[in-house]
Amino acid sequence: MNQSFLQSKSLLRPYWAAYSKWRTRDITFRNCFVGLLSTLGQYESGIGGLCVIDDEGRLFGVVNVVDVLVVLLVLAVVAGGASLVLGTGDGGTSETEVRYATVDLGPQPSYVANLVESGDLVEYGEANNLTVTDVYVTDEGNHERVLARVKLESPPNEEGKFAFDGEAPRVGRELTIATNEYRASGRITAVSETDSTLNLVERTVLLEGTLSMEEAERLSANDSVVRGNETIASVESFQLYGTENPNERRVIVAVDLLAHQDDDRPQFGSTPLRLGESVELNTGEYSLSGSILRVGGGDLPITERDVLLRTGMSADDAAALSVGDEYQVNGQTVATVQSVDAYGTGNPERRLVYVGVTYVTYEPRAQPQFAGTVVREGAHLPFRTDEYEFEGRVVRENALEQRGEETTRTVTLEIENAQPDLAGSLEAGMAERINGETIASLSNVTVEPADVVLTSDDGNVYLREHPVEKDVEITAELQVRESINGVTYKGEPIRPGDTILIDLGTVTVRATVTSL
Repeated sequence: MNQSFLQSKSLLRPYWAAYSKWRTRDITFRNCFVGLLSTLGQYESGIGGLCVIDDEGRLFGVVNVVDVLVVLLVLAVVAGGASLVLGTGDGGTSETEVRYATVDLGPQPSYVANLVESGDLVEYGEANNLTVTDVYVTDEGNHERVLARVKLESPPNEEGKFAFDGEAPRVGRELTIATNEYRASGRITAVSETDSTLNLVERTVLLEGTLSMEEAERLSANDSVVRGNETIASVESFQLYGTENPNERRVIVAVDLLAHQDDDRPQFGSTPLRLGESVELNTGEYSLSGSILRVGGGDLPITERDVLLRTGMSADDAAALSVGDEYQVNGQTVATVQSVDAYGTGNPERRLVYVGVTYVTYEPRAQPQFAGTVVREGAHLPFRTDEYEFEGRVVRENALEQRGEETTRTVTLEIENAQPDLAGSLEAGMAERINGETIASLSNVTVEPADVVLTSDDGNVYLREHPVEKDVEITAELQVRESINGVTYKGEPIRPGDTILIDLGTVTVRATVTSL
């Protein structure tokens, strides 16, 4: 209305100027107009004897004729402007109505997705116009999924209801956006009378996936994925772990996603944000397909968990294993050795080892995990360095040492019916030592002929000395652990009657505990 008024005012300016000049002329309008009426033969007659225009150029002697014409001209211009603004005529023209719809254009080649922009206009004809008002683009395989918010303009139909291109814009209806640059079709997923923009929300999710070693080296915090002038994903923090494949890395990453929400559950592209769903991130430096471990909750939930592992390994690896060793993945420390207890096994090439390790874990839910494995008793966890690697069974949680207090206990051992070679090889001072630590030492060794029971031909029973075999009694100092639950040796409980093993290097002894 304001614009039309200004247009009308601008139209009047030349007439007003002319009128002002006319009023100041020496030749009065009366002379011109009287001459015209005289020619028509009407001036002298008047109306009912009253002169139409007097000598002063006034109409009926009251109003100046020029003033009357100017007023009429102004009224005509104003009426014309009002008719342009409000609309007139038989039947009239109704106002255009508007609806907003969300259209899922589905996966599109990147060269098409890059062309879809806010402001794109499609004329369907008969005052039916479609205008793109918002665009949301995500990756889907080798294509990009496009979600568009569009403005639909159309006059109401004969029934007074809104119809676009002859049909109501219902959910599920297909619409085509065809411009001079691209053509794409999709189905309506939502319709409303307001909201020209898509309902986009930010959600933080925890993803678990794998990357090649080279891609993992390019992963960093603040990495982002930009599509259609929008940052749709941003890496907040991450943790790398090794896998059985030395050229592959497991990655746990907290990512801020720009999601679309039409109902209660937000979606990233076509993927609902819920546990177990897979989300694709393609930064150009790497491509990660990650499974959702958690939705919401902020940054990566990194914690440290102490465990005691029991494992077998080669003697060389056991010798290389030491407190302070670190398990690193792409420069990140994921585990550190805190304690080591190694024991002989009877095989000089093998060792039984208890290792206390602090692992860097993450907690997507109630229980901590390491490289996809829930950390709990019975679980098997890896440890790798450049010199060695092993996998150990968790025998204790939240602890780095075996149960009980470490001490030395004097025990009496017995070997019955030993072969002479074994009996003769044992002597006081011999010891089992692993990595410089004494596990057991012999303080006294007594060898006597073994007894043998013989039965004579007449049925008499006799106790005699065995001609070859020996009975050996050993007094030994053992490194044990004592607790309210009893005594353990090499991680196993011992009681009188139990058999224990002592690896003396040149000979291995399996003896029965007779006193503890």
